Amino acid sequence: MRLALAALLLATALPAAAEEATATVAGRLSLALEGVRLADLGQTVVYLAGETAEAPAPAKRATIRQRNAYFSPDFMAIAVGQSIDMPNDDAIFHNVFSFSKPNDFDLGLYPAGESRRVTFAHPGVVKIYCSIHESMSGTIFVSPSPWFTIAKASGDFEISGAPPGHHSLRVWNEKLPEAVREVRLLPGERTKIDITLEAAAQ
Repeated sequence: MRLALAALLLATALPAAAEEATATVAGRLSLALEGVRLADLGQTVVYLAGETAEAPAPAKRATIRQRNAYFSPDFMAIAVGQSIDMPNDDAIFHNVFSFSKPNDFDLGLYPAGESRRVTFAHPGVVKIYCSIHESMSGTIFVSPSPWFTIAKASGDFEISGAPPGHHSLRVWNEKLPEAVREVRLLPGERTKIDITLEAAAQ
């Protein structure tokens, strides 16, 4: 009985200990450009980079569907090493490709009901297209670490489950210069940091 009780206590303590060993960083992004909202500039990704942020990619695959001659969704953020399934839901052929090196690829023509998969081995921005339909274009942001998030329209963001230590907190938006802040995350604590994004030089 005592052994069973000890095992039960240990099992319940392990998740709590694991949670305490990780850290959270959160805050709000604002835009130093009068009359323009951050949401007007498209999606903004906040992520942790650097040696301390290296980790295996999530095993879970993502999906970008080809539907009504559009990509759905037309923007996605994933971690380096992660795969994306690209099923064709249309009754016509599609050919998904990208010239974005070093993540360039060409899936070739495939019909309705088929799906093909791409694994992204390098961080960076990947532009995807269909060689047949000009209406089809999309963007994939490949984060160098699994600790990333897409900021809300309000600019609020939160990254949880991160390893404690020193990190580079980076902010990417296709229409703005990259913002970088050095942060020190403590185990079991929530670090708050607000960032003002500057407009690109004219």
